[in-house]
Amino acid sequence: MANNPPITTVRTSHAITIKTQSGITIGLIKQWNPVQNRDVNPVYEINQMTSGDPIENIPGNMRNLTIRVQRYDLYNKPMETAFGTANLIFLSDQNTPFQVQEIWRFPDGSAEAWQYTGCWFNNIGKNYQSDDQRMVLVDAGLVYVRRQLVQG
Repeated sequence: MANNPPITTVRTSHAITIKTQSGITIGLIKQWNPVQNRDVNPVYEINQMTSGDPIENIPGNMRNLTIRVQRYDLYNKPMETAFGTANLIFLSDQNTPFQVQEIWRFPDGSAEAWQYTGCWFNNIGKNYQSDDQRMVLVDAGLVYVRRQLVQG
């Protein structure tokens, strides 16, 4: 757990901890990449006296609330088990959603925690290579329903 993040104005990965819904630190995460998307559609004025350029943008609904995660695999705790699900032979073996917390600790001793609820794996795969450090890296995608501040 990141107890003493570096004293800097730039956020660093030293200050973040990812935990399961039961409060267990997942660990060995190489990459954590939450993403939100929404369409923003231009509105055009149809009038022979104007240029036909857009006059404003209208934001749409959020969609594709996803997290890309890469984690080193362990013999005793594979990626999907670390996130609190059973060993997934097929993605369809996951039958309940889970929650994940992202905890940021700041140099002044304060912290904030974000909770991702309704998480489902939407892809998962393992990467084996013989020309690198030879560690098994699991690459997965999570889809979540909501991100909310629970501390801070």
